[in-house]
Amino acid sequence: MLSTRRFAALAATLLITLAATGCSSSPAATGTPAATGTPTASAGGGGGVKVAALFPGLVDDQSWNQAGFEGLKKAETGGATIAYTEKVTQDQQVEVFRNYAQQGYNVVIGHGGEYMDAALQVASEFPNVQFVVTNGNKSAANVTSLALSYGDMGYLSGVLACSMTKSNKIGLVVGETIPVANDSIKGWKDGCARVNPNAVVTVSVTGDWADTDKAREAALALVADGADVLGHLLDAADAGVFAAAEDKAVYSIGLYGDQSKLGPTTHIGAAFADASLVIYNAATQPLDGKANSEGVAEGVVSFGAFSDKVPQAVRDAVKTAEDDLKSGKTQF
Repeated sequence: MLSTRRFAALAATLLITLAATGCSSSPAATGTPAATGTPTASAGGGGGVKVAALFPGLVDDQSWNQAGFEGLKKAETGGATIAYTEKVTQDQQVEVFRNYAQQGYNVVIGHGGEYMDAALQVASEFPNVQFVVTNGNKSAANVTSLALSYGDMGYLSGVLACSMTKSNKIGLVVGETIPVANDSIKGWKDGCARVNPNAVVTVSVTGDWADTDKAREAALALVADGADVLGHLLDAADAGVFAAAEDKAVYSIGLYGDQSKLGPTTHIGAAFADASLVIYNAATQPLDGKANSEGVAEGVVSFGAFSDKVPQAVRDAVKTAEDDLKSGKTQF
């Protein structure tokens, strides 16, 4: 496992090298890495690495995609030349990966575990190109997975949810049952069992990370079944979960950071995870061809943004659970 300290040290070393080649940045013409999506390219400092990224949604979604894009832009300020394509669907993945590799990009990143199989396929064709999958769970000689610990995030969210529920029913809306989603679901259920073994976490899978209407409908169905706390593992579709929580006056829990703007009266806390750091590290660090996970113990995942509705005793319970993850007493 690559530690956050090692990430920082490796990134700093490479950025010093890039800085020596110049750090000016200016917009460039739109690239042509694929016939699908909306490819965009910009030039970093001369001599810097060329990094391309595939995003499943829009880079201004105020969620997963935007966080990754911010990490990519941070790498650009260090001298990297970047390009990216938004809304890359499963049937487009291989083509977009391949075209970026053919255009001479040194590192090609798929921002999400759904890109795992396509990255492995194309990587075998381009052994001198490094491929990275964020939230992936497999690896190869030139394929590195850098994953946030969704088990840690789910565990802390479950502790909060099952400490606050009155109905003993929790609703969790996810986009797809990819490996990180399964980790999250297990975390929610284990965290719940830690504080309230009578509570039940019910999962609804929408099949879409960005469809707000589907997420809202799924959340409303969970509330109709008795859920009084809602959580999610979604991208832009998360707004639908918070809208349902606001409509029905049930609690909601954020992901990746404080999402109280989406649920101003119902948001009671959030799991924090720096998804921008994962992309930034992918763009700047030496890659090891392994599957790596970063969570509470590595300083990447934490919990906070508690609302006034959360009693101190519940906050303390979440903090104790976080400390147990940090010390290794609790592991996923």
